[in-house]
Amino acid sequence: MLDDGIMGAQEYTVCLVDPDEAVHDALSTLLRPSGTQVRCFATAEDYLKSGVVLDADTSCVIAEASLPGMGCLAFLKRLHAITADLSIIVLTSTSDRDIAEQVLKAGALEVIEKPLLSDRILGRLFPTSCGCRASQPDEFFDATATAGCNHKIWKDN
Repeated sequence: MLDDGIMGAQEYTVCLVDPDEAVHDALSTLLRPSGTQVRCFATAEDYLKSGVVLDADTSCVIAEASLPGMGCLAFLKRLHAITADLSIIVLTSTSDRDIAEQVLKAGALEVIEKPLLSDRILGRLFPTSCGCRASQPDEFFDATATAGCNHKIWKDN
């Protein structure tokens, strides 16, 4: 049985919005064995046109910070205008603190730096009881806030 968290203990869908097909393949391979349905989209526009944002079984959106077209910040604002119940994780290829702060302020639950590590993704989607205290943008790069975190969802310092 899965711990409470983004996913809970039910059937669920993760929607991945990233132009990189290799990321689609990697996350699909990682998440499908747990029973997760993964729906992949190349752009924010493709995702919004699909209508899945209103599907009750969509538990989480994972989006690339550097989306072509609409862009990640506009996408986050659009998602939150449609529904506040959707958990959003943003992937980034850079450790730029400004980008992390912007997407967190725009409503992202988490920012995870590429290259992706399976324990970071799984740790956020299926958290364990670890006592991790990092929850604010300023704590994202703070090793003291993440000390003792078993699921290693934060940037390595």
